[in-house]
Amino acid sequence: MERGELAARLVTADNAERQALLRRNSALADIELAYALKDICLDDWSAAPARASGAAEALKTLSALAANPEIEALALWIAGFAAVVAEGQLERALKLLEDSEALFISLGKPHTAASTQVIKLYALALLGRYDEAIDCGLRARDVLIAHADLGAAAKIEHNIGNIHLRRDRYQEAERFQLMARERFAALGDRKQLAKTDNNLAIIYTSQHKFRRAEQLYDQALDSARAGGLVLTEAEIEASMGNLALFQGRYDRALDYLERSRRKYAALGMPHLAAVAEQEIADAYLELNLAPEAAAIYERVAKTFAGLGMQGEEARALAQHGRSLILLGRMTEAHGLLARAGQLYAAEGNSVGAAMVTLTKAQLHQAEGDYEAALRAALSAEGPLAAAGAWRGQLLSRWLRADAARAAGQEEEARALLKSTILDAGQQSQPDIARRCYTSLGLLEMAAGRMQAAEVPFGRAITLIEDLRAPLPAEEFRTAFFKDKLIPYNELVRICLMDESRNRADEAFSLTERARSRALMDALYGTLKQRVEPQDAFEGQLLARLEELREELNWFYSRINRTPGGDSTHGKPDLPALQESARQRESETLEIMRQLQQRNRSIFIQAQPLDLAELRRSLSTGTAFIEYTCLGGELLAFVVTDEGVEVVRNLCDVEETDALLGQFRFQLDALRYGAPGMRKHLTALTSRLQHHLRALYEHLLRPLEASVGGRHLIIAPHGNLYYLPFHALHDGTSYVIERREVSYAPSASVLLHCQARPQRAFERALLLGVSDEQTPRVREEIETLAPLFPQQVTLLDRAATVAAFKELSPGADILHLACHGQFRPDNPLFSSLRLGDGWLTVRDTYDLDLRCGLAALSACETGVNEVAPGDELIGLARGFFSSGAPTLLLSLWTVDDETTALLMASFYRRLLAGGTCAAALRGAQLELLAEHPHPFFWSPFMIVGRP
Repeated sequence: MERGELAARLVTADNAERQALLRRNSALADIELAYALKDICLDDWSAAPARASGAAEALKTLSALAANPEIEALALWIAGFAAVVAEGQLERALKLLEDSEALFISLGKPHTAASTQVIKLYALALLGRYDEAIDCGLRARDVLIAHADLGAAAKIEHNIGNIHLRRDRYQEAERFQLMARERFAALGDRKQLAKTDNNLAIIYTSQHKFRRAEQLYDQALDSARAGGLVLTEAEIEASMGNLALFQGRYDRALDYLERSRRKYAALGMPHLAAVAEQEIADAYLELNLAPEAAAIYERVAKTFAGLGMQGEEARALAQHGRSLILLGRMTEAHGLLARAGQLYAAEGNSVGAAMVTLTKAQLHQAEGDYEAALRAALSAEGPLAAAGAWRGQLLSRWLRADAARAAGQEEEARALLKSTILDAGQQSQPDIARRCYTSLGLLEMAAGRMQAAEVPFGRAITLIEDLRAPLPAEEFRTAFFKDKLIPYNELVRICLMDESRNRADEAFSLTERARSRALMDALYGTLKQRVEPQDAFEGQLLARLEELREELNWFYSRINRTPGGDSTHGKPDLPALQESARQRESETLEIMRQLQQRNRSIFIQAQPLDLAELRRSLSTGTAFIEYTCLGGELLAFVVTDEGVEVVRNLCDVEETDALLGQFRFQLDALRYGAPGMRKHLTALTSRLQHHLRALYEHLLRPLEASVGGRHLIIAPHGNLYYLPFHALHDGTSYVIERREVSYAPSASVLLHCQARPQRAFERALLLGVSDEQTPRVREEIETLAPLFPQQVTLLDRAATVAAFKELSPGADILHLACHGQFRPDNPLFSSLRLGDGWLTVRDTYDLDLRCGLAALSACETGVNEVAPGDELIGLARGFFSSGAPTLLLSLWTVDDETTALLMASFYRRLLAGGTCAAALRGAQLELLAEHPHPFFWSPFMIVGRP
């Protein structure tokens, strides 16, 4: 057997086979074999880490059998290399490498001893021992050059360049990387050229030399792929993701960072996977996914601390602090930033310390301490400017300008904002420019220059929509938008203040432009694609999702059992069950984000509202009312076929919320104590009417002159989504007794629903699942079934999730009578209980609905979290997104008996030829005559096409 063949077999063998091979071929088990195994390990780590790991293990076995000090030195070297690259065990690696170096020196092999320092530099850098690493590297380089080992000398220069980069010393980093690149080019070493080009590109990215960086990244990635260098490819993709993040290209950033994370995970490199996770958290933070980002930073900071990776730990702590600012946890943020500053100071990283100071400026700004914000921003700006860190420098200037604006220093703020806008454009920093335009608009408004303010607000809106357009999923779009409403709202305010002309149309269109945008994009623009795994990693994610669904169904069933438990299991430990469910929900959401980050769907932005089309769609007998607020003022737009009118100063938002609280308190008297309270129904009805009259006086009476006798389609705002406007009382009668009322998330959503094909209500899919809370469901379904010419009825165990998904595309009407629950803690897990598990909001996105009506005859199906921009997150969103144009939903836990009566009356009227809204009104009036308290007849509402 040749040595080469023996080395190849040793690499793939297990430990027992290795020992047997070496004993059978003892004549070949010598120093030459040891060097061959060493070369395999070092050469193959980027392209074939499993083969490299096998070579390291084989060398370890050979050393134990050979009892040769040089082989032992080689084994120590390679064990140290593996401890750094594969395991992240840095202190252990240093001990192994130092022992190897000492042994080689004692054997009179200074050249080989110097070669061990290449990886030692990397370990020292990760531990933050930068000066020691550079001194060590320069000494080793001299030895290597003296022995004409220019490849190893170049690797030393490459690693020294990386150390300067970690300290944000870009000029020194570039100098050493260029030295290394020249040597690698002369040697024709494409593998090392790819790594060096990647690091040069990172340097240029940090200096905002984006064109040069992109050229090098593309060049490096081509070289890495051509050479099969998976590890190097992962490093370059992470760098490209960070460049995209710098430029505000969030879709590209998420895609590349997710690719990098998957490769690190597949390679079994947890410390590098943690770095990739942190970079994804950075993207989440830019998209306002602060809770998700904070959870990642907290996790990886512990990983870095355990590995002694001081620089990475400092960065994770600083970014964690920044995420806590967004979450309003200021005290915790102060503590994390102080710790991050200490770590950066210990490393001698002035730029890292300046970024912490800059984050402290953001913290002071959030706390309203503008003087402290200004001081901190000014303190950070010098080191950032000296290092060429343009993004941090520009952010510092914006913070200074905004602090000056808040302090009334008008001219200083204006000049600084305008210069920063120019530089942000030159440095490809659209998000910084967006912040500056918003601040400039606020500055001009404060000075009473309304016309001048319109231009920067308009430019801010353009940048917001350009940044948002390519985001790959609804969750990202919704989160990104939530802190960017100021330009929209202030432009609305300017329109309404303009006394020179009537700009109500323009103000209404602006309000619509900021309303339910992510839902609108989903309705108009998403081409749904079946999720097929692109690689083994995704296959594992999808398999885990299915496991999580099964586990969650089990936990949900246990949580929703009767409080007394059962004879088999006894009383369930409810807090433990809920915590287990929450952990699995969090994992589900994290996996979904990982899948979405690879551009699963194609989004086309919904077009702005066609106001003329909206007016044409409203008959002479219908008015559309959209509520919104400016500051604390609640106002309403009234749109009819005749035009748009604005009714201002309806109520203070806080006052409305207080009235809503009193209304819900009275309602809950029946909701939670129905049997004992029903003997007091007359008194309870009178009390509730008192609060409904107060709400009517604020919300509808001021609009009566504008709407006349028209039917109403209402787009609520904020907490008004939890109010049945049809139950408001004018002191004489309920609104529903005088007019038809339906609802829509926005005018744009309404138009979309009205444009859906009309279907004859012939084929019905009726699902009913009864439990202790809804015992009369079977009776409800059996009453409804004979009403339909064609129907499929699924009851209890037959009403499975799979059956619903299979049969729902063929139905004109979907009717689900079952237990429903809204999850305010996690709205995407709001759900309907079917025969074999829970249908969550997430699950509804996978439906393919072609029905004319989806009726969710369950509790709280119309309750949603209302995110900024009036984004509804709940069951309504899921069913709209899946194709239903009209939803019948409930606002609270419904009464089982009266619900069955209402539904029978509703469908008789609907099948007789009425619209959904008219049929529901007739059924509610019929029930009102028998059960006057609104608890019984008013929870249901029509949302979407009336």
